[in-house]
Amino acid sequence: MTAGRLVFDLSSAARWSGPPVGIVRVQRELGQWARRRRPDAVFAIYDPRSLTYRALSEPLVDAFLAGTASLNAWGLPEPTGRRKRRSAWVPRPLYDAWQIRRTLLRVLERVRLQSPSPWAVRAADWVQRRLITRRYASSMINPDGSRRPFLAPDEVFGPPIAFAPGDVLVCTGNGWSHNNIAVIEALKAKVGLRLAVVCFDLIPLQFPRFFKTRDVDDLRRYWLAALGVADLIVVNSTAVARDAAALAAAEGLTLGRLALCPLGADPATLRSGPDAPLPAPLEAGRYGLFVSTIEPRKGHEMLLKVWLRLLADGVPQKAGFKLVFLGRRGWLMEGFEAALRDTPAVTGSLIILPQADDVLLDLLYRNAAFCLYPSFYEGYGLPVVEAFARGKAVIASNGGSLAEVVGDFSPSLDPRDEDVWFETLRRWIVDPSARAPYEAALRERFRHPSWEEVGATFYREVDALAAGPTQAVAG
Repeated sequence: MTAGRLVFDLSSAARWSGPPVGIVRVQRELGQWARRRRPDAVFAIYDPRSLTYRALSEPLVDAFLAGTASLNAWGLPEPTGRRKRRSAWVPRPLYDAWQIRRTLLRVLERVRLQSPSPWAVRAADWVQRRLITRRYASSMINPDGSRRPFLAPDEVFGPPIAFAPGDVLVCTGNGWSHNNIAVIEALKAKVGLRLAVVCFDLIPLQFPRFFKTRDVDDLRRYWLAALGVADLIVVNSTAVARDAAALAAAEGLTLGRLALCPLGADPATLRSGPDAPLPAPLEAGRYGLFVSTIEPRKGHEMLLKVWLRLLADGVPQKAGFKLVFLGRRGWLMEGFEAALRDTPAVTGSLIILPQADDVLLDLLYRNAAFCLYPSFYEGYGLPVVEAFARGKAVIASNGGSLAEVVGDFSPSLDPRDEDVWFETLRRWIVDPSARAPYEAALRERFRHPSWEEVGATFYREVDALAAGPTQAVAG
């Protein structure tokens, strides 16, 4: 264990609503490991109002780790301190009147969660459900229709954490959005705490065309600071380690210790049970599954072009085959959405599911004929490993770390080569024996670390910080 306390930043998981994307899933898994096995762990959330980390109460730690509650951050300042929200310029009474729907939802949520009267609780829920628009649904309603506690800041933020020398702050989430690296730098210089960060990738800095300019600027500012002051930088692949070293060399940064820790994938048997019905019109063994946020880098547009060519040749129709995109809408996808609207040929054959809880996700994986992952560049590619853990062959790209992650368990195709994707996908649909060697190899040889093993590896690296020198803070 560390010489001081292990302070686990849970800011991203606390702010998240809906099914988790990769980074939030990783934060929850590593947080749950510490919750089970590290009595010295303190779970904290960054408070942008006071520029401090605050402790979380025990019940809220479990709720945020499980994804059964989230923080209502509507009225909070922007965490990174880079810009002021419009609400910051408006007096609170006027803001509450201006945002009357939000105000009513917030007041009614407090009643729903705290009132001793069952009648008041039911009434608050009844009124809220009539006020909740699509914009607020993912924050307040679970995919199964049950209610998600949406907690006000004063219900979440506990006492400030007084950091001491020897403490280790562990940041595993979206630090560029949910904490303030300048505050962490100042704490590190003042107190002498040690900082461990997980660097999932540096793709926005390498390929800014795939991202909004503001997001690229935020990530650049964060990582140029974080890579320079972190004592431990945990990466999930050697590709990201190379990318981090290259960025540091280009920017004149001295990196702290780099450690490799792959992501986990628990086998499907851990969530085994009788199959529920698949979403219509899907049939077991008759669809290809692509799990990813829908954003430019991931390859949805290229795969749509391939699918349209297959439809023109009648390939999916003859096999009764569908293509499934599972993932929430990202950014800069207006062209993709316009193409969907303008191509009625895909209706009924390309199914887009915006979200799925873990039960549905597992169901979709286990019943897919195979999976796809045509991403242009990845720092890891967790959905590929999740598919492998269920014995599902994957047509993957060779972008970034993917060739390293898939090894010989998958073909690794150029994500820019539409023709090779067309031929491979056509062959796997028409002739299942074409993917059989990969399926056999997965059954016989695939072995990937569980999240339990990954947690042990990760915290061994964190504990090693206590024995080494702290990374200096410039200036």
